[in-house]
Amino acid sequence: MTDLRTLTVTLDADDGPPEDPTTTAEPPPSGGRAGDAPAGPEGGPGRGTGGRTIVIPDLPYRRMVGFALVGVAGLIVLFLLYLLAFTPLTAARNQQRLTGTLKGQPLTVYRLVNGHLPPEGSAVAVIRIPTIGVDQVVVQGTSAADLMNGPGLMPGTVLPGSPGNSVIAGRRVTFGAPFGSIGSLRRGEPIHVVDGAGAFTYKVTRIFDVGVGQRDVVLPTVQNRLTLVTSNSSLVVSGREVVQATLVGHAVEVPDNTVALPSYDLGLSGDPAAGGLAVMWSLLTLGVLVGAAYLAWRLRMTWLVYLFCAPVVVMCGLFACQSVARALPATF
Repeated sequence: MTDLRTLTVTLDADDGPPEDPTTTAEPPPSGGRAGDAPAGPEGGPGRGTGGRTIVIPDLPYRRMVGFALVGVAGLIVLFLLYLLAFTPLTAARNQQRLTGTLKGQPLTVYRLVNGHLPPEGSAVAVIRIPTIGVDQVVVQGTSAADLMNGPGLMPGTVLPGSPGNSVIAGRRVTFGAPFGSIGSLRRGEPIHVVDGAGAFTYKVTRIFDVGVGQRDVVLPTVQNRLTLVTSNSSLVVSGREVVQATLVGHAVEVPDNTVALPSYDLGLSGDPAAGGLAVMWSLLTLGVLVGAAYLAWRLRMTWLVYLFCAPVVVMCGLFACQSVARALPATF
């Protein structure tokens, strides 16, 4: 199969000087160069074909389009593997790191009782739900990035064990799915929380779903309550699944350490900037694949080109998957 196409362009009478009818054309020498006019029946230039031959590259359009389609399918598969296989490993590593901070820097936790807010993503408590096997370090904040580390204490709500409504959000499907089974809890089952104010036990009182835009479950309450929040579906998120529990015993008074609650911290929206990054990295991945297909055809070194391009494709694909994961609802 040739990689070049031959295009013959016919010159009109106006494209060149008129031929002298008295001049006899001499046949081209044997072994003439490619591009000479094809010989006529008598060895002279072909009549009616007076033109020149232009050789243009025959680009592998089908191969390039095929690589683009394979790239789209590969991104989808890579994204599913990233969500279901890679994110649990990331969450486990983050939990191990957070556990180390609790053991190595206990004063950081106990400063919470004095009203000092820790940085977002840092450890503030430990939650245990024996009936569904949850034993997680709780971090400060409920943005998409915070909940990649573990369940998060929602800004604007109180520390567990103190008077009022303490809201902890967690993921349902990705990053270890710490709250994937809270819907199976039953009334009266215990939830244990340990933080800088002490150790506390809550009893489950209610499990229900709320629609998008309903903020009543995260608002302050007179009752000493713990509210667990996650997505209400493993496929299409349309609201939140909520578990409410009542404190057993007396609450501990601590200084007010609540802050204003950003709209994207409600656990229903992802990182506002992640969508654009996901599109950029996805297009860059497809561009590298198409470029690799062209270079492999042009340089005739297929395996060498693929060997050098494969790490770039994987890196861009992982960045695209990470950006898509951040763009998903924070409790997904």
